Amino acid sequence: MQKQLMNASISGTTNRCLSLFQINRPAGEKLEQCQRQADEVTEIMLNNFDKVLERDGKLSELEQRSNQLLDMSSAFSKTTKTLAQKKRWENIRWRVCLGLVVGGGLLIILIVLLVIFLPQRSEGSSGPQAQDSGPASSPGG
Repeated sequence: MQKQLMNASISGTTNRCLSLFQINRPAGEKLEQCQRQADEVTEIMLNNFDKVLERDGKLSELEQRSNQLLDMSSAFSKTTKTLAQKKRWENIRWRVCLGLVVGGGLLIILIVLLVIFLPQRSEGSSGPQAQDSGPASSPGG
């Protein structure tokens, strides 16, 4: 490809050089001028070709970096999803444990209240029944 570009450039330079021969100048001077122009064009083309190769290298390096970033972002996304799921289950476990503790505490309080107040009601309700039955039997007896 480089040779084709150089050949195309040289042929363009040759055409310019041939037009210079039509002007009345000594042949050696015209030939030297054509040779200088051809050398300049060749040098410019080689510089351009080197720049293209350099850009190609930079583009491939950039592509490698972007692929690495894509892989890293995929791994990060998987990790965050896994971590979020783990934390969600941890949160659910804590809520269940807290619910059980609160429910157990309420159950204990309910049992304590029942133990305290039920015997008093049965004693209190036995006492008035005995008093009620006593005066009812006295007038009848």
